[in-house]
Amino acid sequence: MKTTTACPKTAIAKMLSEFWLPHLAACEDISKHLSYIDQSSREIKAAALKQNLLDYDNLLAKEVPQGWRFKEYRRRTLITLEGKITYMRRIYTEPSGICHAYLDEVLGIRTRRQLTPDAFLWVAKTAANMSFRKTADAFFSRTGVKISHWMVMNVVREEGCLILQELYDEMEKAKKAAPKDLPLSSEMLYVEFDGIHIPLQKNFHEPLKPRALYERNRQRHSFELKSAVAYAGKDSKKRRLGVVHLALDEQALLFWPLLSARIAQDYDLQDVHTLNASSDLAGWCKNHNLKESFPQAEINHFADPYHVNREVKRAFGNTKQASHIISLIYSRKVKKLIATITRVIKSANKGRERKRYVNLLSYLQTNIEMIRRGIRNNMGTMEGTNAHVYAARMKVWGGGWSRAGAQAMALIRARLASGKDLIAPKPDNVLFTDEQHRRRRRFAEAALRKPSWRAHESSGQGYEPPQARIALTTHMPAKYYGIINYS
Repeated sequence: MKTTTACPKTAIAKMLSEFWLPHLAACEDISKHLSYIDQSSREIKAAALKQNLLDYDNLLAKEVPQGWRFKEYRRRTLITLEGKITYMRRIYTEPSGICHAYLDEVLGIRTRRQLTPDAFLWVAKTAANMSFRKTADAFFSRTGVKISHWMVMNVVREEGCLILQELYDEMEKAKKAAPKDLPLSSEMLYVEFDGIHIPLQKNFHEPLKPRALYERNRQRHSFELKSAVAYAGKDSKKRRLGVVHLALDEQALLFWPLLSARIAQDYDLQDVHTLNASSDLAGWCKNHNLKESFPQAEINHFADPYHVNREVKRAFGNTKQASHIISLIYSRKVKKLIATITRVIKSANKGRERKRYVNLLSYLQTNIEMIRRGIRNNMGTMEGTNAHVYAARMKVWGGGWSRAGAQAMALIRARLASGKDLIAPKPDNVLFTDEQHRRRRRFAEAALRKPSWRAHESSGQGYEPPQARIALTTHMPAKYYGIINYS
């Protein structure tokens, strides 16, 4: 059954041409004929796949493991990109009472899942760019099969779990320090990280509020996704090379090891000698833990120019004085910078104007070490990354997310933006699961023990109860198979 034969494409194409020619001659319309070909091709492929499954089930019936007994036929429905397929397959039982759909287990068809791997990946990739309801409508237009937006949501969450599990597996590999071949290697790596606020789902309709009130209540109606991007540098057109994206709704202590694991999937961490980090100098960003994953690298943490410029313009506005302050920051003239702002504070009027200058001075003094190190003009792309990779899908007008759903969607979009394919669900082969091993062991132990009841012995005198005989039927619960002693 492992041998394969080449597909006779010429013969099949000629046969299909003879099959489609009468319709073309009857309609004499290329658009109608193309629609007819699309529909008939879908039906032909679905019928051929159904017949393949039936024929292969017949072949597997000759190679059933020893001791298995045929129980019944059961119906199974699969949703593929070619349409819905319903077929019958054999169900077998072990002596211990465990039931098997042998065809599903050999082919890796997942238990209680209708979507095949190709349909699963198509739904997850399409949902990354449009709403769940529109994805369900697009799937119906593509295949002619109706699915609910709840199924689309479950696909997105499952794909997010698969991506996150891959990161945890990469963390375990990093602890073992197993050698591996990686496509990228760079002595210098740029890493930028920032947070993006995602709106939470609400159970009530909230009227439109002014911007000031929205900003004041944002923390109650949203949560922060921690996002990061890493790349090896930029080309002549200022495009990033070897980009790696990641966004998670995790604590900071767990975010940094997962970020390092994501970078380790594409880069060799041992080759990195210089790591240039850039952030908005927020609390969790400033207290990063990248040194544990890059012990041999020199880590330089720079202030993101966008946020520094924003703080200056928030205090001085778009004035010549703001340009002068920004030039002092970029030239790293710290003493002159502090003296200039202090002089402005003394000459400012009391009230909001003076408060803005005091806040700017406090911000610069808190991050004085970053300013002394310098602000790199070739960094600071994190705001655009958040806007195009995450906000474009997850901050639509009137939309809201749960924390689990937002993290799953962010992981999918980050993986696609990094140029990597989505992860197909693992085949559900349940032949040798731990639960089945436990059931087989309990059955073997029960067979060694003496039965808990005995039939009444006949003495030939008085009333005797009738001798019970139990017939084996397919309606008997599977847990009693092989346990009851039949006389």
